[in-house]
Amino acid sequence: MKYGNYGRDLILELKRSQQQNQQPSSTEEPITLPAYNDRLVRNCLQDLQLHVQALQDQVEANASLTEKPPTAVRPSILLQKAAISRNKRCLLAYHQSRLSTITRAYWESADDLLSSPNLSPAEQEFATDYERLVQNYTMASGLSDDLRASRHPTQPVDKVLVRVLQGTEGPIVLESGATVDFIEGAVHYLLFTDVEPFIRDGTLERLTAEEDGNQNPLSGAAT
Repeated sequence: MKYGNYGRDLILELKRSQQQNQQPSSTEEPITLPAYNDRLVRNCLQDLQLHVQALQDQVEANASLTEKPPTAVRPSILLQKAAISRNKRCLLAYHQSRLSTITRAYWESADDLLSSPNLSPAEQEFATDYERLVQNYTMASGLSDDLRASRHPTQPVDKVLVRVLQGTEGPIVLESGATVDFIEGAVHYLLFTDVEPFIRDGTLERLTAEEDGNQNPLSGAAT
């Protein structure tokens, strides 16, 4: 048993990767990610299992005792528990950091990294699912054709046509100070800044350009 040394090696590799991505440069450097260290991850998992088994053996050996484990055994139990916790933290930090780098690469359009052989099969699946999730959200919200075009996507500043999907009890005071009743099925022509939070939580649905042409913009003006 290595008592968390494999986990430490994972963190050291992670630290070197982070330093490389954070180095100042006169030119914009691409986001990089070292190859997934499958061997070291497996070693860390095996070491974790050995400590779990050793802890379990010690607990079972003293299971017949009605009181606390003997003083001579307690340090070993605490050591096994500490090694287990250390390995878990290191494994979680290693994988969370890599996933954070992958999501950052997506938003910065670093497609070379997303298709890189340095990603593990599970990470490649994560990148594909993450992209699909963003695309589904973009299509459902209708806020932007490409959310990656800018860190702060351009949003409508004028009024938009929305349909009420979930009615609310009583009138709602919007950010602009206008008051409106959201009755299920009703259509309103309101400032985007007023309705954006309601679009996000599913209360309202922004109508498409095709639907806009079939609706009367004045059918639900706010007061």
